[in-house]
Amino acid sequence: MKRIILSVYVCLSVSLGYTQTEGSVFTSAGRGVATTFVTDYQALGINPANLAWSKEFRGKRIALGFLETSFSLASPIINSPIINDSKSIPFEFGFNNDAKYSDFQDFSSDLQEGIRLNADVRLFGLAVTTKFAGFGFSVNERYSMNVQTSKDFADIASFGFGSPYFDTLVYNQAGSVQKTLNTPEAYDSLRSDTSVQLIAGISGNPKTIPELMEGTRIKVSWIREFNFGFGKRLVKSKKLSLYAGVGVKYLQGMALLDMQASNNNFNGFAAYSPSLAGGSGNPGLFTTGNIQYKLPKAAGSGFGFDFGLNVKAFKRLKIGVAVNDIGSITWSENTFGVQADSVLSTFRVNGFYSDSRSLQSNSGGATFDSILNNLVDITEGNFSRKVNLPSTFRLGASIQFGKILEIGTEVVTPLNDKPGNLVSSVYSFGGDLKLGPIIISSGIVMQNREVLRIPVGIVFRTFAGLYEIGVSTRDIQSFRNLQDQENPMVSVAFGFLRFRI
Repeated sequence: MKRIILSVYVCLSVSLGYTQTEGSVFTSAGRGVATTFVTDYQALGINPANLAWSKEFRGKRIALGFLETSFSLASPIINSPIINDSKSIPFEFGFNNDAKYSDFQDFSSDLQEGIRLNADVRLFGLAVTTKFAGFGFSVNERYSMNVQTSKDFADIASFGFGSPYFDTLVYNQAGSVQKTLNTPEAYDSLRSDTSVQLIAGISGNPKTIPELMEGTRIKVSWIREFNFGFGKRLVKSKKLSLYAGVGVKYLQGMALLDMQASNNNFNGFAAYSPSLAGGSGNPGLFTTGNIQYKLPKAAGSGFGFDFGLNVKAFKRLKIGVAVNDIGSITWSENTFGVQADSVLSTFRVNGFYSDSRSLQSNSGGATFDSILNNLVDITEGNFSRKVNLPSTFRLGASIQFGKILEIGTEVVTPLNDKPGNLVSSVYSFGGDLKLGPIIISSGIVMQNREVLRIPVGIVFRTFAGLYEIGVSTRDIQSFRNLQDQENPMVSVAFGFLRFRI
C-alpha cells in the first residue's frame, strides 16, 4: 500500500447539489435558463439542435469566440468569521488565530453543509450556419468540486484528536504521559499550557470509518472537451418547424476523485494527470504543486454524445429537449483505489483548530489531506477504470413578446451521480429584456423547493451584432448581502471576445 495525498486541483478555478447548468455561456448565466435561448457554438453541451437556427444570426453566418469563462464558489464557509481568504489562485484559506472553540464548532457545521466550486472555460468556439445545416466546434475546460462531510468527519477535521468523537485526551507533560476527559474547557486549557504536548484522542465507543463518515461525499472532475456539433431543420411549415442536433465529444480526463460513504460502506477512486504532480508525486487536496505553464498530460480519455430536439411554433414559441454527456472516460494513468473498513479508536493528528495555519497541504501543518490520509487507505494501482460522464436531461420552453422581451423556463435533471453532476433537479425561470444594443437578463433558480439563487446579467451588442461583450452573476443576492447569506455564492461569468460575421 502506498500512502499518498489526494489531489483536487483549483488551478483553473469547488458543488453540493449544484453545478453550472449553463456551462461557460455568459449570455445565459444571468437568466438561469438556456435550453431554448442559446445559439451557435454556445449551444454545444446544452442543446445542439439550436445550431440550425439561421435567423438568430440576422444574416451573419459565422460566430467566433475565445476565453468565455464562468466561475462559482458556494459554501457557508465563505462567511465563517475564522476564515482569512487570501483571494489568490490557488485559493488559500488561513484561519484567524483568535478564533475560539465555539467558532470552530460553527466551522464544523459549515463543513457539513459543503464546499461547492465549478469553473468552465471555453477556450475557443466556432459555428457556421448554412442553408443546409449548422455546424459548431469548441474546446472547453470543465471543473467541478463537491465536498460534503458527515458530522464526525467534520468535527475530526476541525478539532483533530480534540473532536467530541474522542472522549479522552492523551498528553505529555514533563515526560509523563497522562490522560484526561476531553471537554472544550480541558482542550483549551491544555493547548494554552506551554508545558503540555497533546498527543492523541481516544474514543471509548469507537465506530468504523464507514460509520463515522456516513454521508460524506467528495467528488471532483476536471475534463478537457473537444466538442463537434451538427444541427439541422427536419420539418418546415408556416406555423411549425422541427430541428434536431447531435454533439460528439472527444474527452481528456485531467483529474477525477470519487469518494462516498453510505449504508455502512466506504469506497472511492482517484486518478490525476502525471503533469499535475509538480515533480513531487504528492499533490495536495487544496494545492497545485508547481504550476506548469503547458497543457497537462491526460490521465484518461473517452467519448461523449449530446442529443437535442426543438420546435419553433407560431414564430414566438420555442420548446427544446436535450440529453447531454452520454458516454464515459477510461482512466488509466495514476489510478488509485480508496478503501476504509477499520475501527477508529485512537487518532494522532491535529485538526485545524490545533494548527490554524492553513487548509493547504503545503502549509506544513494539519491539513485536510493529512487528516483524510489517516482515516482511509489509498493504494496506487496499475489498473484502469471506465467512469460514466455526469449525464443530464433538460427540458425548456420560451416565448417571445415582440423584439423586446423573451421569457422562458427549464428543468435540468441528473441521470446519474457521477462527479460533476447535480444531486437533484434544478428548476429555472428567467428572461431577456432587449433595449437596443443592451440585453438585461435575470431569473430565479430553484432546487428542492427552495430559491437557490437569483441570477443577473448584462450583454452589449455593438456594430449590428458584430461584437458581443457581457458579464453576469449566478446570484446577485450574495453580492448585495454576502455576510448575511447562510449559504453564499461568489459567482461571475464573462466574455469579451465574441464575434459574429
